[in-house]
Amino acid sequence: MNNFFELKNVDFNVGGKTKVKNVSFSIENEGDIICLLGPSGVGKTTILRTIAGLQKINKGSIKLKGKTLSSEKTIVEPENRNISLAFQENSLFPHYTIKKNISLGAERNKSKKDQKVSLEDLINILDINKILDKFPHEISAGEAQRASLARSLVTQPDLLLLDEPLSNVDQSFKEEIQEKLKKILKNSKITTIIVTHDSYEAFYLGSKCGIILNQELKQFDDPYKVYHLPNSIEVVNFLNRGTLIPAEVTSPKSLENKDLGTITGNFIKHFPIGSKVKLLVQPEDLHHDDKSNLKFEVVDRKFRGTNFIYTLKTPSNSLIPVFVHSHHIHQHEVDEKFGIKRPIHIDHIVCF
Repeated sequence: MNNFFELKNVDFNVGGKTKVKNVSFSIENEGDIICLLGPSGVGKTTILRTIAGLQKINKGSIKLKGKTLSSEKTIVEPENRNISLAFQENSLFPHYTIKKNISLGAERNKSKKDQKVSLEDLINILDINKILDKFPHEISAGEAQRASLARSLVTQPDLLLLDEPLSNVDQSFKEEIQEKLKKILKNSKITTIIVTHDSYEAFYLGSKCGIILNQELKQFDDPYKVYHLPNSIEVVNFLNRGTLIPAEVTSPKSLENKDLGTITGNFIKHFPIGSKVKLLVQPEDLHHDDKSNLKFEVVDRKFRGTNFIYTLKTPSNSLIPVFVHSHHIHQHEVDEKFGIKRPIHIDHIVCF
C-alpha cells in the first residue's frame, strides 16, 4: 500500500546552501496532520516551500498520491500540484477586501463536486464575519492569519501546508482556534503539514511530530513518544521539559543517583550494569511528599494555573523539576525544603 505523501532522502536547499539534510518521512493516510517543530531559522519554511514547488531539489524525491512531484529529474510546477501553502506573514492581496481574498480560493474549488467544507462554515468557525468588507491593512495580524487560513482551506487541496498558522493569534483565542482547525481538517480529510515552534500546539494538532535540529530531522514519531521517549539529548534540550542527571545502572530495572538514591523502572534502551548514564527526569516523574526524609531546596516555583512546577536544587547542584497540582495543601516558597516521595519509580527510564 502506497503512502498518501512521501519524502525520501531529500536535501532542502536555499541560496545554494543546504538547510536540512537527507530528510525522509511519510504520511500514511489522507486527512492525517503532521507537525514539524524546530527553532527559528532551522529550515522549516524551506521544507514547506520545496514541497509546494517553490524550491527545487537535487537529491531525493517528493511524492503525493503516488505521483512524483519533485526529484533530480522531475519538477511539477506549483500550480499543477493542488497543494496550498499559507505563509506565516500576511499573504493577502492588499487591493482586495478580505471577502474577495477568500473568494479567490473558492473560485479555484468551484469545479470540485465533493464540497468538503463550505465558505460560510469557515467564516463562522474562524470568526471573521466582521472583517469581510475590510482591506488587509485595516485588520490585525491575527485576523489576517485567520483570513489566509480560510482562503487556503476553501481550496480543498490534496495537501495543505501551514507555516506558523496561529503565531499572531491572541493566546486567549488560540486554543479555541486550534480546536476548530483540527475539527475542520479531520472532518474535511485535508492532509496537512504544519510548521510551528510551539510544542503544545504540535502535540495537540499532530498525529505525528517531527523535530528538526542542526540540519537534520532528529525524531519523527507520535507526540506521546516525542515527549516521553525523546531519542537524543538534542531533542531533550529543545523540548526543555526535564533535566538530565548523572546515574549508574545497578540492575536491569534500576539505577542509582547520588542525590535521589535508588530509582526503579523500565529502561527504554538497554545498558550494561555499571554503565554511567545521564537520566532524564521530567516534572511528572517525581512526587511531592512532605513526610519524606528526602528533601531538597526550592529555588523556583512557576504557577501554571492548574499546576505548579517547582525547581529543586540537590546537594550536587542538580536542578530537578517537579510537577504538583495547584490545589495541593502545602505550597512551598523559595528557600523552603520540599519532600520527594520514596521509593522512586519511573515507568519509562530514558537514559543517554
